Amino acid sequence: MTTGSKTIIAVIVVTILILGGAVWFLTSQTQKEEAKLTQPKLGEVIPDEGAQHIPSNETATYNTNPPTSGPHYAQSADAGIYEKAIPDGNLIHSMEHGAVILWYRESTQSGTLGLSKEEINKLKGIFSSVPVSKKIMVPRESLDDAPIVLTSWGRLLKLQTIEEDKIKTFMETNENRGPEKAPL
Repeated sequence: MTTGSKTIIAVIVVTILILGGAVWFLTSQTQKEEAKLTQPKLGEVIPDEGAQHIPSNETATYNTNPPTSGPHYAQSADAGIYEKAIPDGNLIHSMEHGAVILWYRESTQSGTLGLSKEEINKLKGIFSSVPVSKKIMVPRESLDDAPIVLTSWGRLLKLQTIEEDKIKTFMETNENRGPEKAPL
């Protein structure tokens, strides 16, 4: 066998292995997504308030704090951890695309109930450890009922303390299950 023939055979074998690996990977991802879709979403069911776009200079009122659906801006918020509040209109659009949002209230000097810096850092660690891509962590001063709230499209889960298992399960189960399958 010539060197050229050996090279051609090697290229064919490598190509087959790459294609086989790609097919296997895509099949396993599809199976994971299908398995996730058979699980019920977590959190309290909140009636859908619609998905209409509004101009970015308008504000809307919502039936829950924080909102889980409703009028929103044309621009979604990117995935990640935010140190400052993001407009509801951008976050709702992200949920429409399947994002899960971890909202938290930081304790203040005036003594309002909230999370300490250490607790927020613990939340950041939990948030970062969840293997989903459409996730946002953001502070919200106006959380009144609980210092930690998780939302996805039409779902709300309030937590009085850091419950790592509930946080992870909510994010893994509810992520990418909004009405639109679009990137953030």
